[in-house]
Amino acid sequence: MEQSTNTEAAGKPRPIFMEHRWGQRKRCQARARLSGAGMSGTGRVRDVSTSGAFIETTMHLPIHARVLLMVRGNESAIREVEIAASVARVSRGGIGIEWCDTPLGSICAVLGCTAPCAASKEK
Repeated sequence: MEQSTNTEAAGKPRPIFMEHRWGQRKRCQARARLSGAGMSGTGRVRDVSTSGAFIETTMHLPIHARVLLMVRGNESAIREVEIAASVARVSRGGIGIEWCDTPLGSICAVLGCTAPCAASKEK
């Protein structure tokens, strides 16, 4: 994600965000443990794509921080999956992350889900 500024009519800088996202975003409900920037905590994957995810969490991680996610997946998950990512966006409700390595195959399977959950089928 790149951040630059644009000047509004009043002369105040306004941030402009450009996200680089690949793949279709799918809703998700996988539970996750996060660690990075000397902190650790928990969260829930709200949505996921081939290039990253949005994690609902109360952790306050800085932009570009490298994080390690341990994702349990949904109720069908049989194992926990460890995925490296970096923080691309910070918002009030959580963080947007980009995978360090683009996963191959179905993102649901990468997260450890053996069957698509109801959330991934919602539009």
